[in-house]
Amino acid sequence: MRPSTKISAGRRTKTCSQPDAKIAAAAIVDALNGREPQPLKIINTCYSFVSQNEAIRVSSVHQWEPGQGTLIAVKGAGGVSAARSEAEATFAWNWARTIWADSLA
Repeated sequence: MRPSTKISAGRRTKTCSQPDAKIAAAAIVDALNGREPQPLKIINTCYSFVSQNEAIRVSSVHQWEPGQGTLIAVKGAGGVSAARSEAEATFAWNWARTIWADSLA
């Protein structure tokens, strides 16, 4: 779920990425407009090139756990590449282009 307005940068142990900033901004806008932030799951994917043309990936899905005050992994969600492949390399480059376009827009 999207964290509540009680978010503190000191509570997070990883660096804030642009998606994290967008989630926080959306929660702030909701709060300023008197709305409760909506539940949200976050997907994290890490690609690694293992050759010039092949890549692998690991993915995880997280949700906000208010009782613990942190993001937790969703059981049974996410996974890893079945094998190194050119298809994963294509996904990796597409992911990179999308992030760059979004970040630099």
